[in-house]
Amino acid sequence: MHRLLHLTSLICLFTFGPAIAVFAGEPATEEPQPPVVLSSGAEGGGYWNAANRMQSVAAARADLAVDILPSSGSLENLEKLLDENSPVNLAFAQADAAQYYLDQHRGQIEKLDLLESIGQECVFIMAGVDSGIRNEKDFHDASDLRLGIASPSSGVAVTFNYMVSEIPAMADIDVSYGDTMAAMEQLNSPDAPVDAVMVVHRPRSHSQEVDYALAHSDRVRFVELNDELFLQGMWNGDRIYRTMKLAMPEPHAPVQTLCVRGLLLANKQKLSIEQRNKLGDLMLYHWMEIYPTQ
Repeated sequence: MHRLLHLTSLICLFTFGPAIAVFAGEPATEEPQPPVVLSSGAEGGGYWNAANRMQSVAAARADLAVDILPSSGSLENLEKLLDENSPVNLAFAQADAAQYYLDQHRGQIEKLDLLESIGQECVFIMAGVDSGIRNEKDFHDASDLRLGIASPSSGVAVTFNYMVSEIPAMADIDVSYGDTMAAMEQLNSPDAPVDAVMVVHRPRSHSQEVDYALAHSDRVRFVELNDELFLQGMWNGDRIYRTMKLAMPEPHAPVQTLCVRGLLLANKQKLSIEQRNKLGDLMLYHWMEIYPTQ
């Protein structure tokens, strides 16, 4: 009986020994996660710089690789983000551009996660002092108003188109695309191609157009804007525009205008659970390193 038990033990040892050795060895390595792909903006611009900071912090703090793709701006970012054939699964976009896109592409909202805010973009509309356009009401009520915007593919054009969708009276404004700096220099001239110029950028940034208006306040004024007529909210209920008074260099008075948030959006259908978890930790614990609010 004892010999039978001993023989049985030896058989078990030789039968299962190799398997035990395999499991006792080094653990199998996990497959590395592919990088997330972020559609940012024009190289060297605000979104591009924020994307590069995110790439660095994500690698150091969350063990998450981020590939960055340049783009023409918010609308291209949204198109790639929601295109199932595009590798883009993260994108920056202005809130008004996002809502404008979603209004035209129903059924896409359920794909989106709003991960974080990346600060404010503010609207600056500048008119010649002889135009009589001082505030938003004058701007809407003016007949045959010609507005200069740099490009039909710019974020400025997207903001204007969204405003028109909210305020039908703005549809009568004749938009002229081209060199807005050259148009600024001709405001008040009888041969001026436009009556006002519109730009959109960070509140503390000074575009050439804004700097020109500040240097020639005897000829150019900022049109006063407010958010009272913009009633639609984002898909999550947040306001799209907010009235803000922006400080200007002395002796200039603050400029009252509209500002809209920049957003970091994700297509949750294109992200793995591990990628989503790492992004969640990055937003929760390290976002201030990517986009400090002060």
